[in-house]
Amino acid sequence: MSSSSSSYSLDKINPKLLRRIYRACRPTNDEPNLALNLEICDYVNAKKGSAPRDAAIAVVKLISQRDPQTSELALALLDNLVKNCGYPFHLQILRKEFLNELVKRFPERPPMRYTRVHRLILAQIEEWYQTICRTSKYKDDFGYIKDMHRLLSNKGYVFPEVKVEDVAVLNPTDNLKSLEELQQEEAIVHSAKLQELIRRGRPQDLQEANKLMKIMAGFKDDNVKENRKQIKQDITRLTRKVEILGEMLTAIESQGGKIDDNSDQAIVELYSSVKSSQPIINKMLEEGNEENEEDVHKLLELNDQANKVIDKFQLLRGGNVAEASKIKTGSVSQELNLIDFDDEPEDVTASTEQGYTDLLSDLSNLTFADNGASSAPGPSGQVNPLNLYGAGGSISLGNNSGFGTPTQTPAPQLQQPTPTTRPNTTTSSSSNFDLLADLNSPSPQLQSNKALDPFGLLFPSSTPSRVSNNGATSGAPAASAGGYTKMIQVAQPGDVLKIEVGVQSSSPTSLSGKILFSNLQSSTVSNLTFLIAVPKSCKLELRPQTSDTIFGFNNHGIQQDFNIENPQSKLLKIKWKVEYKINGESKEDTGISVLE
Repeated sequence: MSSSSSSYSLDKINPKLLRRIYRACRPTNDEPNLALNLEICDYVNAKKGSAPRDAAIAVVKLISQRDPQTSELALALLDNLVKNCGYPFHLQILRKEFLNELVKRFPERPPMRYTRVHRLILAQIEEWYQTICRTSKYKDDFGYIKDMHRLLSNKGYVFPEVKVEDVAVLNPTDNLKSLEELQQEEAIVHSAKLQELIRRGRPQDLQEANKLMKIMAGFKDDNVKENRKQIKQDITRLTRKVEILGEMLTAIESQGGKIDDNSDQAIVELYSSVKSSQPIINKMLEEGNEENEEDVHKLLELNDQANKVIDKFQLLRGGNVAEASKIKTGSVSQELNLIDFDDEPEDVTASTEQGYTDLLSDLSNLTFADNGASSAPGPSGQVNPLNLYGAGGSISLGNNSGFGTPTQTPAPQLQQPTPTTRPNTTTSSSSNFDLLADLNSPSPQLQSNKALDPFGLLFPSSTPSRVSNNGATSGAPAASAGGYTKMIQVAQPGDVLKIEVGVQSSSPTSLSGKILFSNLQSSTVSNLTFLIAVPKSCKLELRPQTSDTIFGFNNHGIQQDFNIENPQSKLLKIKWKVEYKINGESKEDTGISVLE
């Protein structure tokens, strides 16, 4: 693939795979060919490598065709691929190029009546949003799907309600899995990510590929520890299921009843879960991978109780109440802590070292695309429309290629202010983990206001604020129209918050106005607390904040009135500290600034 993400030739796709996809999406087909669709899924799973990417590109190109029958059949195939090909295929649908191509035929404003293709696409995105974006072990990777969902919602598109039975396969099950199965699942995920990183081939991608290969080679055993911890949690849940099932069976037995088709569905589901976990328990006992004798003892007790409740269920279902009453079920172990009311301590080390799992989620540079850009023409000076990929239509996510984390400007180092330079400085005790920070790449130039609003939608002033103040130097920005005599930039710690002081009145001995907080990210900032200290010779009066939450790209979303009396007319230095949460992560920034 060339450096431009908007061009991809279908000639590069495996001919066998392409023929099958075309056959499944022929407009002459009256309905989806489920057998052929599943055959394509099996082919993708067997070939692995570039097969998931090739299938995703071929299918989404057919979806964006003008023939509605072809689009509907391709959407049915896409649904089968998502539900049967696992993470390697999910890694392709979360890419911006794929999502842009998927909504390529969507108009800028919702039509009065959706076409069937529109409804099916909205249903697909809603399914992904409600399942893999929320319940998947790798949900942090699906940031672009979440943002496409939010973008369409903001445009006025309404998503259909998702049926539970339609998306059950996309939600993870709580059935017990052996250590070998968990490691095999992670190996598939790592292999898919490694394939994508090597395909892109940029220096920073190769750096991440090197880290990933070390993990896959077993140089780091953090994943094994996490998997063992997960197995213990699964065993605890299964133990509770066995006990609940035993209690329910005892209640049925005491009433002289039996289990039939009209019985409580919860009993049947519990029985199915315990029954399916029994071979895994036996396998774990045979392998003997438990770390201590206590774990082996608990597993043996669990196995005995599981056998008892399974036998009792089968006897009651057959109407043999007398025989079922001879089987006594009880607690697996009084020493086993079934319900732990304390939160598990967060493994900070593991989450830091496994930062590669968040390769795909950073949306800090997400903007509306400049759709005037096109792919490079071929030798003939024209581009085959079938080869355009990821450029998007009226609605699209950004115009920077790739799925990785955008490069960011490194955070400034702490400096002590002097009377001559009077710098506004910040330090951050916790910053977003930047996989590519070692390269010290400069941030890309932000788009102009015109690029942010290519369709004349008259975005609120909060949206282009990042651009309008971008050209300001470290000095004071221009005064706003909010009744301020001047604006003083206190700090811009990283790419999340901008803190300004809007001066309403000032004199040599006093300063009053508002402290203004702006969110420069698409993610919501919550639980914001701002603390400020002034010299002992000064007196500070600080009013409560208007809120503690700032939504994405909201300019001056939080305001706080203040008044400082400076009787000695000295240089007014303030020391400040701000705490907040973003994307579930707590942040803390501090700094010293001069108000002048």
